[in-house]
Amino acid sequence: MALSSPLMRVSCSPTPAAAATATTAHIHIRRAAELADKSAGFTSPHPNFGCVIATQSGKVAGEGFLYAQGTRPAEVLAAEAAGNFSRRGTAYLNMEPGDCHGDHAAVSALVQAGIERVVIGLRHPLQHLRGNSIRALRSEGLQVHVLGEDLSGKLIEEARKSCLLVNAPLICRAASRVPFSVLKYAMTLDGKIAASSGHASWISSRTSRNRVFELRGRSDAVIVGGNTVRRDNPRLTARHGGGHMPMRIVMSQTLDLPEEANLWDFSDVSTIVVTQRGARKRFQKFLASKGIEVVEFDILNPREVMEYFHDRGYLSVLWECGGTLAAAAISSGVIHKVFAFVAPKIIGGKNAPTPVGELGMVEMSQALDLIDVCYEQVGPDMLISGFLQPIPDATPVIPSVDETYEIDPSVTPYESRIIFFYKTWDPYGAFSNFSPHAIKMPNASGDYATWLSVEHYYQAQKFVGVDDPVARDCVGN
Repeated sequence: MALSSPLMRVSCSPTPAAAATATTAHIHIRRAAELADKSAGFTSPHPNFGCVIATQSGKVAGEGFLYAQGTRPAEVLAAEAAGNFSRRGTAYLNMEPGDCHGDHAAVSALVQAGIERVVIGLRHPLQHLRGNSIRALRSEGLQVHVLGEDLSGKLIEEARKSCLLVNAPLICRAASRVPFSVLKYAMTLDGKIAASSGHASWISSRTSRNRVFELRGRSDAVIVGGNTVRRDNPRLTARHGGGHMPMRIVMSQTLDLPEEANLWDFSDVSTIVVTQRGARKRFQKFLASKGIEVVEFDILNPREVMEYFHDRGYLSVLWECGGTLAAAAISSGVIHKVFAFVAPKIIGGKNAPTPVGELGMVEMSQALDLIDVCYEQVGPDMLISGFLQPIPDATPVIPSVDETYEIDPSVTPYESRIIFFYKTWDPYGAFSNFSPHAIKMPNASGDYATWLSVEHYYQAQKFVGVDDPVARDCVGN
């Protein structure tokens, strides 16, 4: 095969095409992420997709984003908007296409539009979809660059981070097996969420409350505890005049809840009550008669509840609970991010409630530090947000073009007839030494020994012939 193939790189230095892509990639990728964020809350449980198509000169020719699940892919909309300007252009995607309905359409749209190069912010975080579209695009002759793999640098890393943030719920859910959970609260300057009497309306400004409605609209569900229902009688609606309305969840161990509550009115959106098994059976029947779903748990704790809603397909949950439930959720490790609205007010009160109850910490060194903290003035209030745990990097380390070329200089890594299985997540990963498939091999005694993987067998052969009981155990003797 000629080394002049446009898809071949045989040195560590970037090609002119890759270098040119890197100079503008961060701008267009961040724009693609910005577009993708417009559909937050509407695409769940699918990713938020955005696409920017630029001409060879770098001028934006078309844009698009996946508006909601079931609608046309971002790539299709961007290609239509760009028209003939797509020819030999570059498409910038915040995430690799990959949806049970839109995957083929997205790839086909870019190919048919005459796109020459595709720059992708992130590989798809779901294992069964990761890399599929990238391979499909490369098999059609398009050059594909992935941030962090083919393009690097400070600006590239910032652009990649924006792609992580816009799909943080999907990435965290895929890695932790619980919905992406945000703890939101409003407190006074002296750290109180209500007066000593329990009165809490209103701590934050109207502007801040409108931001809360936006947060609800981006979530699959809003969860509160029994104390909040009794004290505040909330509605927990998005109140933005239409669009997505999150499910309302009440978490109460004793079901000591009022018979009259705004949450029992589901004319706008439904309510689910989760409780301990056997709690107030008569009240459960009362709720059921109103059309409220009641779910019982053997042990009611935030981790069990979130795992349950993960299995029901929930992508993101907004916690608007009191300090007791907030502390339990944090201790259970299910809270990923915090939004704290701080109002310039002082109310005092020794017994006035605080946003987070007892966590069992006795020294400041035990305090939980937020990651990627942001500060924003919202009306007269200050909004402080940050992550309690980092967004997991679900992108695997894929062999680079240079690495592949060093292994076998005679082939290009994009040649369709070549099978690569360096990593277990590759298409033919079952052939990898590290694939978790057991094998049986004969040992010195003539019997068969079972090895957990080919790699286990390979490493054990290093101890063949070593006169030591531990070594003999390692080689199956």
